[in-house]
Amino acid sequence: MKHRISRWLTCCMLLTAGGVVFADPPTAPKLAPYVQPGAPVFSETIPQFREKFNSMNPGTPLPEYRTVDTGQVQNMVVLAVSKINDSFYSSTALEPGTGKIKSLQMTWVSPQGTGEKQSRDLAFRYMTALIRYFSPQLTEQTSHLKLESLLKAAKVNIPYFDAEGALRYVISDQGEKGITLAIEPVRLILNNS
Repeated sequence: MKHRISRWLTCCMLLTAGGVVFADPPTAPKLAPYVQPGAPVFSETIPQFREKFNSMNPGTPLPEYRTVDTGQVQNMVVLAVSKINDSFYSSTALEPGTGKIKSLQMTWVSPQGTGEKQSRDLAFRYMTALIRYFSPQLTEQTSHLKLESLLKAAKVNIPYFDAEGALRYVISDQGEKGITLAIEPVRLILNNS
């Protein structure tokens, strides 16, 4: 009896160890497109963007961006954040050396307690202004409709990507965890056929 139990335990251990030995190797975490070496950048630095954005949108000004040391993604991007209020902020990934924008993001986190609708409405005004900044041909109303369509699509696909010309919109709606809108440049390739 002891011999059978011993063989059964040995077999179980081999099966368990075999799962680890023959398992697929762990994959490296996938980097966001804007972190990739050689990723496209907008032509403006963050101070240039902020100055122009604030002059175009005096009702939704962006405070100064401050660099953040995350200890990650060294030498690929410089991260900076602009806190608008306790539940809403803008962040950016900048190209090291030039300071040009690789990705510009706005994130709203549902506040604790009261004031959620007011906070959300403010965040959506900023997001609408950001869309209009990068697509100046859009009116305020069509920019708002663009944001609504992105949010609707993000309910199904998290995150949702939408390329439009030389822009990529990335939106993630995770309910109470928050909503993030990112706008990034994309490299256009001409088809020679």
